[in-house]
Amino acid sequence: MNLKKTLNILQKISPRLTAQIAFNFISKPKNRKIRAFEKSILEIAIETIIRFKKFNIKTYTWGNGNKKALLIHGWGGRASNFGAIIPELTKNGYKVISFDGPCHGASTKKKTSFFEMSDLVKLFLEKDKYDLIITHSMGSVLAFTAMSSLKYKINQMIILTTPSRFLEFIGLAVVQFGLTTETTKLLINKIKKTTTKYDPVTFKVSTVIKDIEMKDVTFIHDKYDKIIPVEKTKSVSSLFKNSKFIEIEGTGHFKMLWSKKVIKIIEQQILSYNTQKM
Repeated sequence: MNLKKTLNILQKISPRLTAQIAFNFISKPKNRKIRAFEKSILEIAIETIIRFKKFNIKTYTWGNGNKKALLIHGWGGRASNFGAIIPELTKNGYKVISFDGPCHGASTKKKTSFFEMSDLVKLFLEKDKYDLIITHSMGSVLAFTAMSSLKYKINQMIILTTPSRFLEFIGLAVVQFGLTTETTKLLINKIKKTTTKYDPVTFKVSTVIKDIEMKDVTFIHDKYDKIIPVEKTKSVSSLFKNSKFIEIEGTGHFKMLWSKKVIKIIEQQILSYNTQKM
């Protein structure tokens, strides 16, 4: 019997226990199988470990260009997810920095929370000044939240999909586990206890982007993305003045990270921006 069926039976007996089990799964995200191109990119990275709260965080650096790029993976992701994109950045003169978030990739496997990971992104933003930030999925909201707290200014940002509300993240769990309304409310209450600054029910990207300054921002999203509907990224894109929204097809939510089509778009965007600066 799979987890969803088990929880469907259990929540009829104890919604509270079901909510706790679902919360435990969210707090310890399962990493996807690492692909060959990801292994290859890790082999040429300069790796270090930094201490963050109760975690040992694995960090990675590629290239030695005079421009810096920070890559922020999504929930359940890892730095190597950008393995097909990183060579394009180093080729174009970027020193690329990324990390495995708490309980992600090669970092310490302990319970974590969305907002705890956002605090880690903030740590990286405080330490260095970046010319380019590339994010994927929930990593986009992590970045927005951290940048907002610092009133951050960035030259260029490329967003590979983004939710528009935190409730959408919870909604994925609701569908994955088949939770009832009662169990969902109990799950939300547990998530609320992980943060005092943001309410996961009312949290919207629109509330955290007001203090972010971006000279050039591009949103890329697959029309048939089954994880985050394209309308969500479109709505966030509309909040930024002069943002570019590029709709693609045939890559889905995860495959876009190694799609030649997306890599070509990223190359075009960074070349276009750097040419305008000259």
